[in-house]
Amino acid sequence: MPKRMMSLMMVGMLFCGVTAGCRDGKLVWSKAAVESDSAAELPTPPHIAGTVAEYAAFAGGGDLPVRGFGVVVGLGTNGSSEVSPRLMKYLKQYLAKQNLGSYVHGTEPLTPARFLQDPDTAVVEIYGSIPPGAPKGTIFDVFVRTLPQSQTTSLDGGILMSADLAVSRGPLTEPDAVLNVWGRAGGAIFLNPFIKSDSAADLAKLRAGRVLGGGRVSRDRPALLQLRRSDYQRADLIQKRINERFTGRGRREKVANAKNSSIVELRIPDEHRGDYEHFLKLVMHLPIQGSPGGWEARARRLVEAMDSPGAQYDELALVLEAMGRQMVPILRSAYAAKNPYKAYFAARTGLRLGDHAATEIVTRFAKTANSPLQTLAIAELGRGKRSAAAVTTLHGLIDDESELVRLGAYQALDELGDRTVISRVRIPKQFTMDMIDSKRSYVIYATQTQEPRIVLFGRNMQVVKPVFFNGRDDTVILNAAKNDEELIVFRKIPRSGAYSDEFRIDFSVSSLVATLGNLPEHDDDGKIKGLGLTYSQVVSAVSRMCEEGDIPGRFILQQMPSVQKIYESATTVGRPDTPE
Repeated sequence: MPKRMMSLMMVGMLFCGVTAGCRDGKLVWSKAAVESDSAAELPTPPHIAGTVAEYAAFAGGGDLPVRGFGVVVGLGTNGSSEVSPRLMKYLKQYLAKQNLGSYVHGTEPLTPARFLQDPDTAVVEIYGSIPPGAPKGTIFDVFVRTLPQSQTTSLDGGILMSADLAVSRGPLTEPDAVLNVWGRAGGAIFLNPFIKSDSAADLAKLRAGRVLGGGRVSRDRPALLQLRRSDYQRADLIQKRINERFTGRGRREKVANAKNSSIVELRIPDEHRGDYEHFLKLVMHLPIQGSPGGWEARARRLVEAMDSPGAQYDELALVLEAMGRQMVPILRSAYAAKNPYKAYFAARTGLRLGDHAATEIVTRFAKTANSPLQTLAIAELGRGKRSAAAVTTLHGLIDDESELVRLGAYQALDELGDRTVISRVRIPKQFTMDMIDSKRSYVIYATQTQEPRIVLFGRNMQVVKPVFFNGRDDTVILNAAKNDEELIVFRKIPRSGAYSDEFRIDFSVSSLVATLGNLPEHDDDGKIKGLGLTYSQVVSAVSRMCEEGDIPGRFILQQMPSVQKIYESATTVGRPDTPE
């Protein structure tokens, strides 16, 4: 699982008008745009001129949509049994692979047909997207929804059984169209925690959800550069420059391989597999022409361009980063620039290229309150090499008055692997809970993409007495009088409608979260560990308790990243459903 949680920087619109036409602010590709030299039509911006992006684009058209059918279990009486005959045939084969109805595995009485008739189950459609160049094992979120004709009322508490995801070439209506498998998906379903049970419109939203990090790529997806105009010499030059920059000494396997006059195949280097999107961005920003002396002159022009009105700082910095460590002396001249954006992006580039002198500059921006560059600098400290200065700065920012800064500092410390102020508890097979030493007001942060995680800012956060809390559909019930020394916690069992045994725990929020999330399994002393709520149900309960004042903290749900990825920009051509 990739560790990084930060959004990718924008690339798309910067290519607009250079390599593609624009309609209403969106990029529109045409065959003519791919086959023509855009530099002959319009002046080429400095962050594109002479780079790979001027002469080539990623083939494949962007995200590869994958879809499939699967079965959700654990719905109690909220599921349904509606399945079309054609889909039933497919599902019987699918469930047979899950060893249902198997004499060998002792499940002979539980046939697929009988299993699907149980209201504890529901058949769902599954959707996801695999980025270009995604290595085998890459995880991604998947979306699930009930079938249109289904009587399923809610996916709350549901677990998606493992299912295949195949290339989507149109509406997913025919089960026998599930061919060309590219991934698998499964896991607990996450629903919007702010859904109100007294709203008909909100209740309809219970029929769709996501599985955080539930998809996994089953084979490497090729990253192919397609030249805008066939040219053997240029294809060879692109191959040569990429290999000079990214193929380490002593390695036999090259990063780039020109297959013909139009296609250059890329291999993601091992050191970039955890952040392959950034590697692909660097490839597209790599200059392919000029001598080392010419590169130095180009680097000086790029630094000077940062003073121009409307300068694309991130793009210019990426070109400098792609050029390599020999650009550090030129970058240092901009560290003290009066223009704060120029100073920051020059220092960011220097830091990424291993210049320790840049750490002080980036750290200063991380400490600058109310600066639009502050959170960018904090995140950059997290992605760089661990240093005493960075860690000390981030520790101080954990108690900043800005919640956004506090979250950024936590994420950066997590990236650096610093556990000085962070205690981690893993709720097996469910989610991770982090507790942070903090002197500021209490905050609870929950993720809603990739890795399920609940973060408590304030290790000693306590449930307020007296308390009586009833979760949606009796998912969880809490009770304690003002003078009680223990908090009583129990739940309604979805399958039977009966109520579980009571748990008596202390009033710490960490104990409550652990009790709600731990599976109802026996520990070494023979006691049940927890109530077995899904991550989604725990987040829903905690957010409502914060809203109602039962927990004296502010609840923050991670924003879904609005990511304009490199392969959604003018750096891609072709159909998204033809990865080959």
